[in-house]
Amino acid sequence: MGVTIVSFPLTPALSHQGRGKRVFETGRKAMIKNSPDPTKNFVYRAPLIYAGFFYLILLGWTVFSVSIMGAKGWINWVQLFMVAFIFVMTWYFSLGISYKVEINDEGKLELTSFRRVIRIHSTKIAMVEGPYLPLGFIRFRLEREKAYLFGVPRNRDLQEVLSVIRKTNPDIRFKNITLDSRN
Repeated sequence: MGVTIVSFPLTPALSHQGRGKRVFETGRKAMIKNSPDPTKNFVYRAPLIYAGFFYLILLGWTVFSVSIMGAKGWINWVQLFMVAFIFVMTWYFSLGISYKVEINDEGKLELTSFRRVIRIHSTKIAMVEGPYLPLGFIRFRLEREKAYLFGVPRNRDLQEVLSVIRKTNPDIRFKNITLDSRN
């Protein structure tokens, strides 16, 4: 009768038998079950030039507007506060636009932006709405909010992500987005 020693979780447990002999235990308790096929992740990243161009235009608009208003002179502090509030809110919400979406086979979705990361299951998405133009913002209607993604709807990686969303959530509605039949 031997004594079982529990070892580091990634190595099989050892049992001592007799005079200090170590024999690997082959029972079920010592085995660590790893799935042979881990879940596959599908990732879409918006083109850097697209997101960079958007923020460059936003920066240009901010600098141009402030310089025009500053040249005329500020009337009072209330006007200055109102304009500053509008610029701060514009930048706050613009930095919340996602540039990356990642989903696995189980439907766990992650939208990444400069301001935050949204982790949600695809069954919590009611609708995905695409842009009317060949590129634009893709809107995800979530339970309590809307999330936006810089997107090129014809991109193959984005098509794979959207097809996984459809596969894991058959009740979802798509608007202005057509999925390729090969996905």
